[in-house]
Amino acid sequence: MKYISYFFIAIASAFLVILLSLSSCSPNHRVMTSQPMVMEQPKSEPQTSQQTADATVKIHNFKFEPANLVLAVGKTVQFINVDEEPHTATATDGTFNSKALDTNETWNYIATKPGTYPYICSIHPFMKGTLTVTNKKN
Repeated sequence: MKYISYFFIAIASAFLVILLSLSSCSPNHRVMTSQPMVMEQPKSEPQTSQQTADATVKIHNFKFEPANLVLAVGKTVQFINVDEEPHTATATDGTFNSKALDTNETWNYIATKPGTYPYICSIHPFMKGTLTVTNKKN
């Protein structure tokens, strides 16, 4: 007799757990809006990743391709990571530093000052490249 009451308590508990879990999944039908919602249009701002680039450095097989690039002042270089691992483009003198780029993510840098800028991937420092910025207009 004692075991039969345990059985009924177990059944009732299981039923209660199922009932409570199902009630939390049902949508709340009482929430209604009386007026239509008006969505604001986002302001169009220039996106650096969508700007057209004058040159591209592809990050592929843990290398910058091309490893050496010459660019005129005011021109844009786009770094694109096509590796499975994240990479950065970080000038050793701090002139530029991208965030970690995931697969197929891009980052643009506009050359502002003439000079030679060695850069690395800060995650994989054995990856090296050089950006040379000239006054000459290409």
